[in-house]
Amino acid sequence: MTDKTATFLEYKALLFSIAYNMLGNVDAAEDIVQDTFLKWMEIDTIDIRHTKAYLVKITTNKCINYLHSARQKREEYIGLWLPEPLLNYNPNTETPKIESYHALSLGFLVLLEKLTPQERAIFLLKEVFSYDYWELAEMFEKTEDNCRQILKRAKDNLGKDARRFEVDLKVHEKILHKFLQAISEGSMEELIDTLKEDIVMFADGGGRLFPTNGQRLAAPPKPIYGRENVSKLLLSAVSKLDYINGLEREIIVANGLPSIISYSKGLPFSLISFELEEDQIRNIYLQINPDKLKQFKK
Repeated sequence: MTDKTATFLEYKALLFSIAYNMLGNVDAAEDIVQDTFLKWMEIDTIDIRHTKAYLVKITTNKCINYLHSARQKREEYIGLWLPEPLLNYNPNTETPKIESYHALSLGFLVLLEKLTPQERAIFLLKEVFSYDYWELAEMFEKTEDNCRQILKRAKDNLGKDARRFEVDLKVHEKILHKFLQAISEGSMEELIDTLKEDIVMFADGGGRLFPTNGQRLAAPPKPIYGRENVSKLLLSAVSKLDYINGLEREIIVANGLPSIISYSKGLPFSLISFELEEDQIRNIYLQINPDKLKQFKK
C-alpha cells in the first residue's frame, strides 16, 4: 500500500458520509468516493497543504454536480422518491456493519430535498460535520459572509421542521415494538394509538408491482394522510403480505434508528422507518423498491 493510498483511506469513511448525506444514494456515494480516490492518485500532492480539506472539496463538488444532473431523473421517477436507506447493523445476525459512517435519518434526508445542492452542502458541512466558516469559504471559493448567508437561507428553507429530528432512542424503540406488535396482530386500535392524528406515510416502490396472494401490490403514488387512512392501508397490506411464503420481520438499525425490515425467502422485501413527535409516529417511510434494499440481503 502506497503512502497516498494510506492517506486516502484515513478519510474514506468521512468522504462516504458526506457523499451519502448529500445524495441519499449508496451506490452513487461509493462511485463518487472512488472517483475522488482516482483523482487523488493521479495528481501531484506535493503542494497540497491540507489533505482532508482537499479531498472533502473534491467529493463535495462531485456531489453538487451529481445532484444537478440527477434533477431530471428525479422528475421522471415513477411515484414517490425516497432516499436509499443505509444499513448500520442487524443485531440478529452481526456486529455493527457501518459503525464509522455518519448517516442522517431518512426523515432528515427527505427534508434536505428542499435545499439547492449548494445549500445542502454548506448546511451539512457546517451543521453536521462542524466545519468553520473560513473552511467553507476556502472550499467553495466564497467569502465567509456569503457562506453565512447561504446557511441562513438553507435554515430558512428547512424552517421549524429541522427541530423534529432530536431522537430519544429508548422511546423510539418502545414505540417501534408497539407498532410492530399492532401490525403483526392486525389490531387497528393499538396501531392508531401509536400514530399522530395528522401522520403522513410516504412509500417508494420505484413503480414496481409486487405479486401477493394472486394480486399485485404497488406503493401508493402519493403520500397518505391521517392515522385512519394510514392504519387501514398498513393493515390491508400486511394481511396480503402474510400470504407470502417465508415472510419474516426483523428489527435492524438503518440510518442510525431502529427500523423494521421484512424478508421473503431471505431477500429484503420492505423497510419501514419513522420519525416521532411527542411519543407518537409523525411520519412513516416505507421502502419497497428492491433496487434500494440490495445491501440488506442476508
